[in-house]
Amino acid sequence: MDPRRLYSAIVFIPLLYAGIRYSPPWLLSILIGGASLLALWEFLTLYFGRTGTLIPKVISCLCAVMLLVAMYTGYSLALNPWFLGIVGVILTGFFISPTTMRQRLPLWVAYPFGILYVVVLLGHFILLRQLPHGIALIFFVLAITWLADTGGFVVGLSLGRHALAPTLSPKKTIEGLFGGVLFSVLGALISHFWFLPFFSLGECAILGMGMAIIGTLGDLAESAIKRSVSVKDSGTIIPGHGGVLDRVDSLLFTGPVIYYFALFTGSNS
Repeated sequence: MDPRRLYSAIVFIPLLYAGIRYSPPWLLSILIGGASLLALWEFLTLYFGRTGTLIPKVISCLCAVMLLVAMYTGYSLALNPWFLGIVGVILTGFFISPTTMRQRLPLWVAYPFGILYVVVLLGHFILLRQLPHGIALIFFVLAITWLADTGGFVVGLSLGRHALAPTLSPKKTIEGLFGGVLFSVLGALISHFWFLPFFSLGECAILGMGMAIIGTLGDLAESAIKRSVSVKDSGTIIPGHGGVLDRVDSLLFTGPVIYYFALFTGSNS
């Protein structure tokens, strides 16, 4: 393993914990917004290249700020499901054929798509924080998503034989996916006894399993977009990990899932 990954974890994990645990909602929303803008900038850079797109990038970031404010204040609640639907349709095209989708998708559409894909999905962590037990829910999403990533990496590296999605991410294996599910379910069950008593054991088991699978889809979605432009990493801002978008690709999917699960079941009230 690249030792820079360990050094980055030693630095960022305590900062991340303190930021989530002790920041008031408005400050945490600003931090999430900052991460969203960094990830959006990386998306636009990998999709359009490093030159010639400065003004559209800046305009996109300004639009993203307005959207984040709308999410924070609740003005976008009725539109959020529609935004998710648009993202789902376009990502399905990238899943089916990354190169063909990039060729057929008008270039100007990639700007609003990038805003919706990165900012709306990551912005759901702002909505999560506003729910009862929002801090616990955010820690749950982070812990289970990254446990699934770890389980997938460890089991896939030692036992992986059968490719999961060879055209999108050749190193991912079916065995790794099962390892990710195992790690995340165990983590979700421990979370119930540790800090998540408002979800039942059965709910935690189902959420652990579902988040491992959905997080993998989030990872593959970013892989499909990167493959369409023949780019390996979204950035280099986090030593050993790549860019911000590389670090949050699974969270883009798991965050909204937990938000709507908690919202519609009312099990965290």
